[in-house]
Amino acid sequence: MRAITIGVFDGVHIGHAYMMKKLVEHSKKFDLIPTAITFEKPYEAIIEPENFDGLITTSEERIQLMKMIGIEDVIIQDLKEISHMNEIEYIEMLLKEFNMKSIYVGYDFRFGKRAKGDTQLLKEVGTSKGFTVEIIPKIIEDGKRISSSLIRKALKDGMPEIAAHYLGRSFEIYGKVVRERGIGSAIGFPTANISRNNKDLIVPKYGVYLVTSNVNGEELYGVMNIGVRPTTDEDGDVTYEVHFLDKQIDLLGTFLNVKLVKYMRGELKFSNLSDLKMAIQKDVNDAKKMIKERKIYA
Repeated sequence: MRAITIGVFDGVHIGHAYMMKKLVEHSKKFDLIPTAITFEKPYEAIIEPENFDGLITTSEERIQLMKMIGIEDVIIQDLKEISHMNEIEYIEMLLKEFNMKSIYVGYDFRFGKRAKGDTQLLKEVGTSKGFTVEIIPKIIEDGKRISSSLIRKALKDGMPEIAAHYLGRSFEIYGKVVRERGIGSAIGFPTANISRNNKDLIVPKYGVYLVTSNVNGEELYGVMNIGVRPTTDEDGDVTYEVHFLDKQIDLLGTFLNVKLVKYMRGELKFSNLSDLKMAIQKDVNDAKKMIKERKIYA
C-alpha cells in the first residue's frame, strides 16, 4: 500500500520538500510506501517548447533528491500515455496499479483529460473510495509563491543566490570535462570545459559567475563563463568553462559539479586575445575580492 504524491517536481525545491516530508511522516505512521509519481517534463514544455526556459534538474537528479528526503519509490509516467484518461479513470488507475491509500498534492493540482480534475473532486472520490487526501497550501517566501517557474526566472535573470534560496541548495552545473581547443591555457587561464549533454536543461543568463566545486575532497573557488564565446567562436553553441583560482588540476574525463554562487558580469566580445586575457584577470581579481570582503560561501 502506498502514500502517493504527483508532480513534475522540477528542481525539488523547498516547497516540494515540505510536502514530501509530510508524506514520509504519514507513511511511517501508517506503514505505507512513500511514493512519488513524476514526469520527464512539465506539460508546458511539451505543448510550447519554444516558450519553456528548460529543466532545473534531470530526471536522475530529481530521483536522487527525492530519495534523500525519504521517498522510497519514484515512478516516471509518460504524459502521452495517460493524457486520454478522464479524471475518474486516472484515480482508478492510481488505486488499481499502485494500491494508493493516501495522496498528498498541492492546492492547485489538476489531473485527467484537459485537466478537469481538481482537489475538490479528489477529496470527494477519496471519501467514497476510502483513501485519504491531503492538500498542501501555497508556500510563500518573501511575498512570492515558491515554484519551479520562479527559480527558472531567477536563473535566467542572473540571480543564482535567489534560486539557491528557493531550492534550499546551490544551483549546479553538472557534466563531463571534455577537451577543447586550449585557448584558456594558451593565455594563462586553463579551464575545465563541461559538457552537460542535455539540451532540455535550463541555461542560466550568459556571463561570468563566481562558482565553487568540490574537487577530490577539496572545495575550490573559480570563475565560470556561460555563453557562446563570442571572441573565439562563431558556431553559437553554449559552453561552460570554469577556471579555478590559484589551482591547476587536470580534470579531463572526470565528472564535475559546479555551484553557481554569484553573477559577476555579462558575456562580452573582445577584439583580441590580449583584451580577453586582461578581462579574465580582472574577473579573477574581482572574485578574490568578493570572497574576502563579502565572505561569500557556497
